[in-house]
Amino acid sequence: MYIDKNLLDCLPAAVALALTRMGQDAQIYELRLRAGKPVQVILSSRSGWLSGSGRLLDTPEGALLTDAAALFETLFRATGRSMQSAMDGICRGYVSLPGGSRLGVAGTASVQGGQVLSVHSIQTLNFRFAAFLPDAADPLLRQLDSLTSLLIAGPPLSGKTTLLRSLIAKLSQGTKLAVLDERGELTPLPESALTADLLTGYPKAAAIELAVRTLSPQLLICDELSPLEASAVSGALHAGVPLIATIHAGSAEELLRRKWAVQLLEEGCFEKIVFLSDVGKIGKVMDARAVLSAGGGSLPAALRQRDRAVSGGPAAPAGSLAAKAGAALCPAGRTAWYAAADGGVDGYAGAGASAAAIG
Repeated sequence: MYIDKNLLDCLPAAVALALTRMGQDAQIYELRLRAGKPVQVILSSRSGWLSGSGRLLDTPEGALLTDAAALFETLFRATGRSMQSAMDGICRGYVSLPGGSRLGVAGTASVQGGQVLSVHSIQTLNFRFAAFLPDAADPLLRQLDSLTSLLIAGPPLSGKTTLLRSLIAKLSQGTKLAVLDERGELTPLPESALTADLLTGYPKAAAIELAVRTLSPQLLICDELSPLEASAVSGALHAGVPLIATIHAGSAEELLRRKWAVQLLEEGCFEKIVFLSDVGKIGKVMDARAVLSAGGGSLPAALRQRDRAVSGGPAAPAGSLAAKAGAALCPAGRTAWYAAADGGVDGYAGAGASAAAIG
């Protein structure tokens, strides 16, 4: 297990020492500190309680405890000893950490006019450690001959963000990407990302519009869509720029409960949906039209137009994403893509392959 020294320095000394004693094979996804309660650690295959010796206990008896003062000091260090400068993020529930990790914050909010002005009496800190697995996207790329508009759906800790990092590394070697990293979870970009432009800290809706207008990307990539970005995503589609994004939804049924997400699917903003499950398990890949049909929706005009082009079997346009990256990433050729596009729900041979870590 490796945790950046800067992150270890944020933690209470006893917790940091215990983590260093856990061993190199332990891949920690989350570390939860709660006021007056034992320290919880979440790994890929299990969760438990952290002892001072670095053992993961099945029961909380004998585990390390943290109090409110320790949580305050930890947050103080994590914000670079300037909590006030980080208060905007804390009010939204998180602090961005080096290397794409994130610290979730829960406490008592001071609210005025429906807006959270500050947070005090910190009760929970949740470290979510970033992971970069370069090959995490390979099973997906072998199934998709062309990556146009793709929605990655899954519950928390299903590997969404790690899959995005791998896709960035794979696609940004010739394809012009615009990576929209509002919360600092995709930063820094892999060294191999030679043709990717990074926008960090911008609200996603503004970043989408800015990137389309000024960076001429062939593909947009961003994490965790919300209703606030729906109109900007629709605008990017009409500007001819596809998007790869993630959304919190553990199944097609959960996805279809989000009216704004259904609207994006009906407009043809996403051609494919990738469902992830558990920690790092790719479930299945579905056509957007199949998801809509399951929910009683109609086939949108944008998808009907796409299917007419698919049925004719045209070559990928020169300069398109498929022409630039498809052959290198998907040696099986375009025939597999056409069959999948016409087949509704795809059978995903890579089901159960590791997609990675923190989502």
